Amino acid sequence: MRSQVRVLSPRPGFLLAIITYMQIREAKKEDYERLMELYNGFVESDRYSKHDNDSFERTLNDRGCHIYVAEENDKTIGFVTFSVRNVVRYPKPIAEGDELYVKPEYRGKGYGKQLMQHILNKAKELNCQRMFLESHYKHETAHKMYESLGFTNYGYHFIKDL
Repeated sequence: MRSQVRVLSPRPGFLLAIITYMQIREAKKEDYERLMELYNGFVESDRYSKHDNDSFERTLNDRGCHIYVAEENDKTIGFVTFSVRNVVRYPKPIAEGDELYVKPEYRGKGYGKQLMQHILNKAKELNCQRMFLESHYKHETAHKMYESLGFTNYGYHFIKDL
């Protein structure tokens, strides 16, 4: 499935906005190299430069996991992922917004918000009751965007390597 989003992008020095189109589509196996480059930006490391240092193919084939790619003019500019699972305390499945990344030069144009809206809509289609997400405390701009989409900060997320 592919969706097209029209984004108005004001350019410095211009009074008129330039209309650009971002396409959102499901990731496919052929996206691997481009997505791993974006993941290096996402984690601020080059650890995804080596093949097989990830679970891309396994995630792509998992019916509970969803990976979407954002493109502008045939350039991969970002991605968003979410997963769906059942937990005892909810009568319907829940969704977890796992990862969101937009290349720095494309930020501030509404692309991240459109990617988030896309997975919120997908989670609704899948009959999810709630969407949870985690975000590093230093990503304050992203936090404001999440709040503008109706998310509330309700607690902490903890992590431990096993």
